[in-house]
Amino acid sequence: MDNLKIDLGCGLRKKEGTLGIDFQPYPGVDYVLNIQTDPLPFPDKSVKYVHSSHFLEHIQNPINIFQEISRVCADGAQLEFWTPYGWSNPAFIFDHKLFYNEDHYLHLCVWHFDVWEKVLNARWLLKEIIYVVDRSVLVELYRNQISLDFALKYYKGCVVEFGVVIEVHHEYKGEKSQPRKTFALARSSKRYPVQQKDDDTFNSVEIEQAINWFTATEHERVRFYTQNFQLELEQLQSLPTDTRAKIEQLQIQLQHHQTELQQSRDLINAMQSSKFWQVRNGWFKFKKLIGKK
Repeated sequence: MDNLKIDLGCGLRKKEGTLGIDFQPYPGVDYVLNIQTDPLPFPDKSVKYVHSSHFLEHIQNPINIFQEISRVCADGAQLEFWTPYGWSNPAFIFDHKLFYNEDHYLHLCVWHFDVWEKVLNARWLLKEIIYVVDRSVLVELYRNQISLDFALKYYKGCVVEFGVVIEVHHEYKGEKSQPRKTFALARSSKRYPVQQKDDDTFNSVEIEQAINWFTATEHERVRFYTQNFQLELEQLQSLPTDTRAKIEQLQIQLQHHQTELQQSRDLINAMQSSKFWQVRNGWFKFKKLIGKK
C-alpha cells in the first residue's frame, strides 16, 4: 500500500480521488478516527498527497498531526492545506482554535526550519502561498490604486481563504527556499503572482523623517512639503542642461494640454447653460414623452 492520497478532516466534502479521514462517520469517510490522538492507519512513507480543507483551524495544537503526516509521507510528498485567513472575519467564528496566516508556515518551513525539522522528523519546504481574493475587493483595490502586496500586509478582510503547498522531504540536503505568493478569485481558478516590492530597505534618515511627519502639526507639514519641493527643484537644476531642457519641454507640453482641456470644459459648460441647449434638451424630453404615450 503506497502512493496514497488522503484527506484529513474531510467531513462531507472529501476531495475526489482521496481516502477520507474524519472522527465522524459521514458518507464517504473511509477511516473514522480521532486524528488528534490516533495514529494514521498507513505505513511509513506510503502517502504521496495530503489534503486538508478547513480542518486545522479547529485543532488547538496541530504538531502531533504534523508529526504523523511526516511519518506516513513518502519523500517529496505534497501537502495542500486550506484554512480561513487569519486577517478575515471568518477566521474568528465559533469553534475555531487557531487563526492561520503566513507566519505559521514560514516559521515551520523557512525561518526556523532547522528546529522544526527535528520536531517534525522531516524537512517541510513551503513552495506556494495562495490567497483567494473576492472579486469586489480586487476591483476596489484597483480603483484606489492599492497594490495587493500592500493590502495583504496591512489591511484586514481582503482574503476569503488561503492555502499553502508544502513538500515533505526526508534527509533533505538542499538549500533554503522562499515560497512564491499567488492570488486567485477562487480556490480552483487560475493563479496569478502577487507582485512584491523589490526593495523594502530603509535607513535611519527615513525613520526620523517618518517620526517627524507623524508627530508634526498641520503648519509643520506644509513647511515640510515646501522644503521637499525646494529640494526637488535643486535636484532638477543639478541635472545636465539637455536633460533639464527635455523636462521643461515636457512640462510646457503638459501645461498646454491642461489649458486645452480646461478650455474644452469651459466651452461645454457654456453650451449647456445656453438657451439653445435648454431648448434642445426640452425638445428631446418632449419627444421621449410622446414616445411613451
